Amino acid sequence: MEKAITAFAKGSWRFTTNAGFDGVLTITGDGKWSETRLGLSGRWEYDPSRLKIIMDGTDSENAEPYIIPSVPEPAKDALSRAYSMNGGWSQSVGDKVKARRDKDAVILEFEDFSDGSAGSPEHIESLIFTLTRLEGAT
Repeated sequence: MEKAITAFAKGSWRFTTNAGFDGVLTITGDGKWSETRLGLSGRWEYDPSRLKIIMDGTDSENAEPYIIPSVPEPAKDALSRAYSMNGGWSQSVGDKVKARRDKDAVILEFEDFSDGSAGSPEHIESLIFTLTRLEGAT
């Protein structure tokens, strides 16, 4: 049976990106998250009408939460579609994200992201996160 998105997401995930950075994202069942790349943390709330991500810290005091409307409950459904985003990071990564599974990984592609270095050999037009559950994490 397919896990609900909240049960599926809970745990520790190694992430890598096509922009050359990586880290660990930890998501708890009590509505908290943290990551090791920049030391960011916050809270998350989910219901089938939306996923809401709030970032803690002084840089985010006046920021809007990051909201992805209409995320379905089964992980299989939630991780096989494109979403529009509002607020939060959508201002810097674009307002669209595609989610999909590839074997044991979750792939998130922010299609509208651009690093602003067009013409550079390192230039990327879309930001791609690959998340893989850490061994022993649930």
